[in-house]
Amino acid sequence: MIPEKRSIAIMKELSIENTKQMLMINGADIENPLLLFLHGGPGTPQIGYIRHYQKELERFFTVVHWDQRGSGLSYSKRISQHSMTINHFIKDTIHVTQWLLAHFSKTKLYLAGHSWGSMLALYVVQQRPDLFYAYYGISQVVSPHDEESTAYRHIRKTSEEKKASILSLLTRFIGAPPWKQDIQHLIYRFCVEVSRGGFTRLHRQSLAVLFQMLTGNEYGVRNIHSVLNGLRFSKKHLTDELYRFNAFRSVPSIKVPCVFISGKHDLIVPAEISKQYYQELVAPEKRWIQFENSAHTPHIEEPSLFASTLSRHARYHL
Repeated sequence: MIPEKRSIAIMKELSIENTKQMLMINGADIENPLLLFLHGGPGTPQIGYIRHYQKELERFFTVVHWDQRGSGLSYSKRISQHSMTINHFIKDTIHVTQWLLAHFSKTKLYLAGHSWGSMLALYVVQQRPDLFYAYYGISQVVSPHDEESTAYRHIRKTSEEKKASILSLLTRFIGAPPWKQDIQHLIYRFCVEVSRGGFTRLHRQSLAVLFQMLTGNEYGVRNIHSVLNGLRFSKKHLTDELYRFNAFRSVPSIKVPCVFISGKHDLIVPAEISKQYYQELVAPEKRWIQFENSAHTPHIEEPSLFASTLSRHARYHL
């Protein structure tokens, strides 16, 4: 039995380049390795609901979630739009990592990135491999243009095979990507969710996440406006840069072991694109794992499998 005083459950505000950025740190034993989680989006933080899905993970790691610059509890009207660049986010991530290592007297930590966060994480481990034991890429973003084209073709083909007239009509209406109008993107995301390839495969899980955000202590109704404002702000200033990303060109190799975790039903980041990247990536060690019952958020949809996967890999390295 681990003594209670060795557990940790805190919220910590860091000052980074004149911005206040919020961390949530939880774990059963502070002697466990650190796991820093980079959330998706851009601008889609996890602090408001994630503890419901990481109880097992906290047995093996001290888990750190961070509302990135301009997101969730780190949102402020005073944040300069000129600081909303991938380069600034890379620097922020390195700052957070170095603070954690110093605060917990560690030499390295584990890094996990989900969706948008997985793109950011690749740049970070490329620049500072000395800070990390290993990297976990969850729903790994590789090339947003290719991912949308692949998902669009899948939805179009499946809807015609199943005679799903609504999806067939909608995909014909918006046409193939790239799309220039917001309405086309909205219709496409609707098609992804209806096809059960969106945020979660089961819609009730997405509703549960929304309920937890609204009723939890971290965000709640009182802070939901910050979450929504941060989402709009982040997407406005980061989406163009995100769509220019191509991991095949930008990050062809990394110097840390890596594990890529993909949901079989994911249509936001289809597995076939990230698996191709995994196959071509040069790394000291790499693994590919597919979660059979997940769409875009395997760490939420299959949390026990996620915890056991990461803990086995971490024990192997430690």
